[in-house]
Amino acid sequence: MAQISPKLAHTYFTELSVGSAVPLDLDDLLHMMNMRRHNHVVIGDIALRCYKNKSKWTYDERDVRRAAQALADFRLDVDDVLEVPLPAHCDHDEQDAEDRGRADWRRKIASWLFWQARHKQTEGRPYEEWDDSWTRIGASGLPGELTWDEFVAACTRFRGNIANTRPLELMTFTGGSLFLPRAYAELLDRWEQVEENLVTRARTCRDCAAQGPRWGGWRTQSPLGYVTLCPPCSGAAFQRYTGHLRGVLYDSPRVRSTRADDYLCRLCAVTRAAAWDHCHDHGYLRGPLCGSCNTFEGKTFPRNFLEAKEGAVLHLLECRDCLDRRTLPGRYHVAIIQKHLEATERHRIHSRRCKRRPSAQHLELAHGMHRFDLECWRHSETWTKNVPVPETAALVRDFVDQALAAAQPDTVVPAARAASETTTPA
Repeated sequence: MAQISPKLAHTYFTELSVGSAVPLDLDDLLHMMNMRRHNHVVIGDIALRCYKNKSKWTYDERDVRRAAQALADFRLDVDDVLEVPLPAHCDHDEQDAEDRGRADWRRKIASWLFWQARHKQTEGRPYEEWDDSWTRIGASGLPGELTWDEFVAACTRFRGNIANTRPLELMTFTGGSLFLPRAYAELLDRWEQVEENLVTRARTCRDCAAQGPRWGGWRTQSPLGYVTLCPPCSGAAFQRYTGHLRGVLYDSPRVRSTRADDYLCRLCAVTRAAAWDHCHDHGYLRGPLCGSCNTFEGKTFPRNFLEAKEGAVLHLLECRDCLDRRTLPGRYHVAIIQKHLEATERHRIHSRRCKRRPSAQHLELAHGMHRFDLECWRHSETWTKNVPVPETAALVRDFVDQALAAAQPDTVVPAARAASETTTPA
């Protein structure tokens, strides 16, 4: 098997598929957005397997050439069209968990139209005037008051991608109905089935064949790519981290000689760890994390990590210095102040205190003060709040104390319990 890099695969595919009747969008060959989902990139109705070799992702050159040639040879009659009825609008929260995110090209196109109709209905209007008229098909055959010309103009600002192709370039609107070439619509139908088959296989535990979460909850990295293991099978295959490296510096020989991927991720506890996580402020090891949890901690908004990950604060306190000082890394301090201000700050309406939580936006740190803008969207009220650095330290310490006090006894190491019971002067 001749393995080639994603960059070379993109070059070959682009050259071989020149002149294809299907407008292609091949960026996914480079970015592999669905890698964790099922180890494939699907272009049209052709699934390209991705392989891991020496920690790098590759493709089989023969697969790339066959897929590119198949799309280059694809023929469609632009005059033989199929009407595309728009599905009714459905909020994300109203969708069944099994259907959420399922490959559905008709619903995807509808979501672009509904989103643009909503944008038109709400743009420049105060919140009180918003309604749900954009969720209904209007007299024009499109959602709300949207017109086809407005939608086409908006399409120049984004690249609508389905199956790594661009359906908007083949779509027409006549007599209040949407149309696509029949051969292309049938290609997208096959894409849905290919994606569904890949997801079904990828959600099946490798060892016991149990069916797991639809969107990769049991997927874990291995030297040869992602594999699927249910929690019991992961527990049997990988050991749990018990804190034996707590208090060890990340760059120590002891850490370098210990493989993180021998352990389960200590945050999600269902996926094989991929790397050792450490505190960038103090240098101490925190524990083994899977690629997803490690990326989430390092690159997402700090507030999202604190709120979305159960045990996030206790994980950060695996750093010995953070625990001893009852603090968190500096990047989390603004998020803690935001939460505090939104919980306690209110403006006044006719001598009464508004009951709505404002939103807090950090502006700057200057002259020993964190400066925030607060806004109540309901009443269009804005005001500024300054939080001195010493007060910030006290708020962070209180936040840590609350997390330690709320933790289950068996999740807190003895040093952490002692810290939570010790009162440190502000």
